[in-house]
Amino acid sequence: MEGEECEIEEPLMSKMEAESERKLQMESESEIKVQMESEGACEVKAASHSRSERLSDEIGVESLDYAPIQSFVSAKTKRVYTRRHLYGYSGLTLAKWTITICTGLLVGCVAYIISCIQEFIINYTKSWTQKMLSSSLAISFFGYAIFCIVLVLISSCLVLYWAPAAAGGGVTLVMAYLNGNDIPDLLRFRTLITKIVGTICTITSSLPLGQEGPMVHIGAAIASTLTWMHGEFPNQKKYKDKRSCCHKLHPQAWPFDFHNDKDRREFISAGTAAGLAAAFGSPVGGVLYSLEEASSFWSRKVMWRSLVCTAVATMLLSWLHEGEFSFVLPGSLSFHGLQPVFHLQDLPLFLITSVAAGILGAFINTSHGWLARVRPPSAHAISRIVEACSVTLISAAVIFIVPYFFGQCLPVPEIKADEEFWFAYTCPGQDSTSGVNMYNDLATLLFSVPHETIKHLLQLGNDVDPYFTVRSLGIYTVSFLAIFILAYGIATPGGIFMPSMMVGASVGALLGCLFRLIFPGANIQPGLHALIGATALLGGVFRSSISVVVIMVEGTASLDFILPVIMAVVVSNWVAHHIHQHGAYEADLQQLGHVHFLQSEPPRELIPLTAFNIMSPHVVGFEEIVPVTDVLKVLRSTRHNGFPVFKSSYLHSDDAQGKMAGLILRHQLLLLLEQHAFVEVDLAAIKDSDKWQFPYFGNMDAKQLQVLESGMRAYHFCHHPHRRDLTSRPEAIDEIDLVGILDSQIEYSDATIKGGTIVDTTERPRMTLVLDLRPFMNRVPLTVRGECSAQRVYVIFRTLGLRHLCVTDSNGRVVGMITRKDLGLASRKSTVSTSRWSTTLLRWDSDPSLDERTSRDILYSLP
Repeated sequence: MEGEECEIEEPLMSKMEAESERKLQMESESEIKVQMESEGACEVKAASHSRSERLSDEIGVESLDYAPIQSFVSAKTKRVYTRRHLYGYSGLTLAKWTITICTGLLVGCVAYIISCIQEFIINYTKSWTQKMLSSSLAISFFGYAIFCIVLVLISSCLVLYWAPAAAGGGVTLVMAYLNGNDIPDLLRFRTLITKIVGTICTITSSLPLGQEGPMVHIGAAIASTLTWMHGEFPNQKKYKDKRSCCHKLHPQAWPFDFHNDKDRREFISAGTAAGLAAAFGSPVGGVLYSLEEASSFWSRKVMWRSLVCTAVATMLLSWLHEGEFSFVLPGSLSFHGLQPVFHLQDLPLFLITSVAAGILGAFINTSHGWLARVRPPSAHAISRIVEACSVTLISAAVIFIVPYFFGQCLPVPEIKADEEFWFAYTCPGQDSTSGVNMYNDLATLLFSVPHETIKHLLQLGNDVDPYFTVRSLGIYTVSFLAIFILAYGIATPGGIFMPSMMVGASVGALLGCLFRLIFPGANIQPGLHALIGATALLGGVFRSSISVVVIMVEGTASLDFILPVIMAVVVSNWVAHHIHQHGAYEADLQQLGHVHFLQSEPPRELIPLTAFNIMSPHVVGFEEIVPVTDVLKVLRSTRHNGFPVFKSSYLHSDDAQGKMAGLILRHQLLLLLEQHAFVEVDLAAIKDSDKWQFPYFGNMDAKQLQVLESGMRAYHFCHHPHRRDLTSRPEAIDEIDLVGILDSQIEYSDATIKGGTIVDTTERPRMTLVLDLRPFMNRVPLTVRGECSAQRVYVIFRTLGLRHLCVTDSNGRVVGMITRKDLGLASRKSTVSTSRWSTTLLRWDSDPSLDERTSRDILYSLP
């Protein structure tokens, strides 16, 4: 059996021994030697010393436990809170709504802080630059460049040395988490702090990156933090007898049970929606974005929770910005003032703008995919810091040099003369003849706060003289696009929503100005084309549809533009898809070799296949009554997280042996070992005794059993809460204090795995320490027949949020196990073969183009 955490390039797997049924064909250019062995263990040995060193930087990704464990203890100790009902609701419901509202409030506060600090720093640097230009352009440039490099240096150092999960926008990783993958350190508190501080430093350092993507990650992290529990299991040194202190096992945190993955998933979905809603000032758009892109599991309850969370966040932002509760100007990227007028004869011109933006969106995704393969690996932190600083220096140079040589001096419009948006730069403060203030159009575009630039581009109506010349718009589009592509993927927090809108708006405004020159008598608004271009580029980059339309409609506060906006999204998606197949999120998810994202629809590659073709055979499991030594040997020699439990030969007849009785998880076994939930018995004495009661559990009351069962559900949150892969490694056994208890019985070299059970080569002692798995195993694990369609297996696994799916034969015996990894590898397969999957799948995993990239690089450098 291959667990979902059995990593292709994990050095710990080299400890497993097995033999292969067939040798795999390897690509000639690959340096990896692969040998699949009979126990389903996957092992990849490095052919060079440099690759071996790189493996030490690998991280593990596990699956989340959404499905409840229906064990004997959970059924017996289940509590019904009948006294807490109030008009049909309970205290648990009130607590959930309280957390939802608090999440919206905190997300709104963070968005306001980021927006205010961004405006303050950018406006201050503009004024400082203007003062220094009077003395020397070189001094002004070097001062500005050093300031920007220091900001990026702070951001990249925080990411590389303190919280690697804070790199990039974080949207892709949040999507992977809500799909069922436990991304290490993604929602950790230090990651949240690094995301906030790093985002402020990045967006104020002249880099063309925005806060919209990071706000999604920040919203998810805030929701996770509010539902987090804090507790610890009893210390062996403090409590000598753990069996007598099981009542002290329960965690000390919220009075309600929020430490399960299923409930936390709902809060994180709401936090994700609130993050985007706060960034764009679009409450309904945030909910639709969470539904369309981020959340893989949706329900009516999640929809209401997300809507309340987004409404609270946007209304708080409105009050903080304007002093009143309104949705007029709630967000940090709101835009209004465009004239709601267009004609049907303008649709062909809108079509041209949409096609151009779709082409640019596909070009951005293609360029990012190419640059991702040549960026320095994360093992070379200094190289990544130098890369970030170099890109920042290039960006600062473009911002200073381009307006100096190509900017044009224009008079400030009278209706906007009091705004701080206009930047004189090298232009005289006032015109010598008319006395009107002057501004440099290119410097204004490059130096200003991004959402102010977008707002002014969208305000270019048919009766307004262009604030920027056609040449300046063209130069700005090319220069901004170039530094945007370079900055997309560096080791700093920052998203690509805003720069995508900036490029799209500038392209649309440029085309709108050109259309006005070509058709002088037509009623053409360059600002409307800027809106179409921004919408189309978002659709071309992200391939979103409904959420983008709603965000733009809410941002403009008018339904008059819904027709051209819908057309822009449809056309740009179609054009971009035919040039570059995947959007930004899908393309990056394809790179995650250790993260298997399951789409809502089963892939076509699974049509001719059955469960037999995609399962991992050679299942390792336990009997109901299992010696402790056997459990330790399996946990040390495998990284599986789910083990079938078979009918015990000590309790049943020979006909029942080998049949499945339930499923036990690794962390359940670890907790039983940690709590010394075993006794020394004579196995021969319980032979053929169906009514045999295990002495350890027979002496415990219902409350003690409930505490132990609750400890199993909270195990991950008390042991490596942000790195579940550490619990899955064999070293987790060493953390359990079993010294002096099993010394006389543990002989790790005297046991082998055969036929799914443990067979000792030495005679067991008469009195053996054993575990009884019957009270805690899942008594109703889902199973499918091996002949079941692979697409149906995919739908069952994805819809129910499973972690393990057992495959049985016609006799009801387990013949294989299907995990997220098996479905992920089968979905990524490019050619259909119904015999064995291993050759092609491992060939994909050992892509030479990603040979120097580690899982840390790919995970923590995404948009």
